[in-house]
Amino acid sequence: MRISLQPRAKLNLGLRILSIRKDGYHDLQSIFQEISLCDRLTIEALPGRRRIRLKCLGDAPEGPDNLVWKAASVFMELSDESLDISILLEKRIPARAGLGGGSSDAAGVLLGLARITGREDLDLFEAAAVLGSDVPFFINGGAAMVTGRGERIAAIPVIPFHAVLIHPPVNVSTPMAYSLWDAESDTYLTNSDTIRHDSASSAVWHEGKPFPHDLRNDFLPLLEKHIPEIAEVARFMSDSQCDSWGLSGSGPTFYALFRGEGEARCFSRSLRWNNSICRTADTAGASSNG
Repeated sequence: MRISLQPRAKLNLGLRILSIRKDGYHDLQSIFQEISLCDRLTIEALPGRRRIRLKCLGDAPEGPDNLVWKAASVFMELSDESLDISILLEKRIPARAGLGGGSSDAAGVLLGLARITGREDLDLFEAAAVLGSDVPFFINGGAAMVTGRGERIAAIPVIPFHAVLIHPPVNVSTPMAYSLWDAESDTYLTNSDTIRHDSASSAVWHEGKPFPHDLRNDFLPLLEKHIPEIAEVARFMSDSQCDSWGLSGSGPTFYALFRGEGEARCFSRSLRWNNSICRTADTAGASSNG
């Protein structure tokens, strides 16, 4: 049986790093929200000896280092199914960009294989948690307040917006970003300054800005200090006419949020000439699986 899915990227609408845990991970707090930018997965699985074949179109490895491959392996272990699995992954979400593309693809494989095999009774959240901190969110998607190391997920209403994504020409791995933060945590520790989400009515635009009003990302001042390309984009965004912008995840992708598609496309066009700050300037809308 074959199935096709379109795993979506996410934005972090604010990100706080609250502490370093005893297990080496970090307690964080963030609003995750899916957007319309997506990859494409085509999955075929037949009963047989356990085998995984992965073909990637775009910037992604084709072997066991890919989370997609790992997700297929974890699914077979969890379900005790013997499957001959073929996967085609077409990448549109930039890799190592803070947009959760790899995690979303992994969740897509778990969901796709569950549908193909009729094993939708399985605890996919358990499998997702094995694969990575961001993967459990993408099982249901939509929008959520995410806390802990990423395993505590509380759904919230989807916030309508259009976004322009700005991907500067630099790669920032998540482990590298956390290593920098660990080395300077005395300076950047957030303490009690947390994101607040009190009710469904918070998920609206207010005075031209979306919830949460504070889109601050605790990684940004640290990355600005160490990576000139990120500092340059941050200066550009601060000087721009956009009041609602931020850094997604551990970067390097920035986003600018707008109420209407016309405003977003106008801002996107204004970026096209500035090749020094952006590799891509793409528009995307808020999105939900619901």
